[in-house]
Amino acid sequence: MDKLRGFVFRVGVALCLGYMAGTLSGVVSRAAGGGGVERKNSQQLVEKGRAVYVANCARCHGGDGLGQTRVGEMVEAPNLTNARWQARRSDSRIKGSIARGRGQMPAFSKKLSRDEVAAVIAYVRTLKN
Repeated sequence: MDKLRGFVFRVGVALCLGYMAGTLSGVVSRAAGGGGVERKNSQQLVEKGRAVYVANCARCHGGDGLGQTRVGEMVEAPNLTNARWQARRSDSRIKGSIARGRGQMPAFSKKLSRDEVAAVIAYVRTLKN
């Protein structure tokens, strides 16, 4: 099962990097952008958030947000995909947790910019199951 999770995580990272490379080079499909500027900006924010998440959060929370990594299980990282967890946390509470840390989670206020934190929150909101 761990091998499968690792494989899924690596595939997700590869897809994210491929999409970001296309976005940065100016190649954005109309289907992905929905044709609207707002949708395109929203999708770009989520993709940026995914990249920041993979680089800073996935070690504990997992590439899928379930928190079922070795480190995540040791520190009891929450399942970010849980609809109840999502509903009970406002964006500002998540922002505070990222900035100041919570429980065993370290603070990221000196590592991540405000834009990166906002992007991570946008991405985490897409993880609902």
